[in-house]
Amino acid sequence: MLLVYFGSQSVWALSLLGLILLLAVVVAIQAHRGRARGGNEELPGMIGEITQASDARGRARALVRGEIWQVHADTLLRPGQAVRVRAERGLMLEVEPVPDRDVSLGEPS
Repeated sequence: MLLVYFGSQSVWALSLLGLILLLAVVVAIQAHRGRARGGNEELPGMIGEITQASDARGRARALVRGEIWQVHADTLLRPGQAVRVRAERGLMLEVEPVPDRDVSLGEPS
């Protein structure tokens, strides 16, 4: 019935349109399966720079991803030192010093 109404050229066009729509649905489903990482979820592994030295409790301030964060480390931190984010605990980041040869600011390693 469709062949009589639309003609043989239209059937090919409708088939192609259906195939394109099917492909778009498959791509959309694939995109939703992966969990998006953004915001503070991507902080662990990033490299930052200490802007304020550690106090007696091991707390300091660091520039990570263009923002100043309060950080905590088990070792003494000094301004200009590179640190890697280990974990995020609320508004404080747990960090560890990075050897000088292993620094690429802002990027996860």
